[in-house]
Amino acid sequence: MVLDGEVVAFDGARPSFQKLQGRMHLTSEHAVRRLAASDPVTYIIFDLLYLDGHSLMDQPYEERRGALLELGLTGPTWQTPAPHVGDGARLLEASKAQGLEGIIAKRLDCPYTPGRRSNGWVKVKNIRRTDAVIGGWLPGAGGRSGRLGALVIGYWQDGELRYSGRVGTGFTEAELGRLGTLLEPLARETSPFSGRQPPKLTRFVEPSLVCVVDYSEVTNAGTLRQPSYKGLRDDIDSTQVGPPE
Repeated sequence: MVLDGEVVAFDGARPSFQKLQGRMHLTSEHAVRRLAASDPVTYIIFDLLYLDGHSLMDQPYEERRGALLELGLTGPTWQTPAPHVGDGARLLEASKAQGLEGIIAKRLDCPYTPGRRSNGWVKVKNIRRTDAVIGGWLPGAGGRSGRLGALVIGYWQDGELRYSGRVGTGFTEAELGRLGTLLEPLARETSPFSGRQPPKLTRFVEPSLVCVVDYSEVTNAGTLRQPSYKGLRDDIDSTQVGPPE
């Protein structure tokens, strides 16, 4: 029997990429045992590729999934979640309400194609959007050498600017140039952030500009995961920007 699935670490009822990261690349047996107890992982099974020595990969997904469910593979550290057929939009809304990353939509008639992403399945993400205060920027490398590579962002909380990550995607060439021009006269020597600080190479600016950022989730450290720049806002004061939800 050969299965396809994903190893997941849960934070309550939700998968946590941060907890999973903590379990990766461990070399100490003591650390493995300790984290196995404090941050256990679960193998989530979602496809059946071989059964009784026979390949099922050419069979439609609906048949493979049916055969998988008949095996009843559920245990203390592995499980087979039930599939949901139809009502994709409603399921996506439900996943968003639960704070999940999104859903995987699969064609019921598609075979399994190893080694590449098939057009028979689509990952539909729940994208969140927030405002962020620009408190600095990081120089770029490669094609962006000598100019802006990423924005360093934050939010106001209890009268202090808190660091919430860096944004290095979502820019057009024209926008990179415009941002560089706008940030140049705002340069300052000291960090405007309180508490946790951004990378050492950050070039700080007065925290007066506000940008719009799409992201997938907020980490336990308060930073945005997978942030993407969407533009500047000129209709609100930077001091009105609070923590992302």
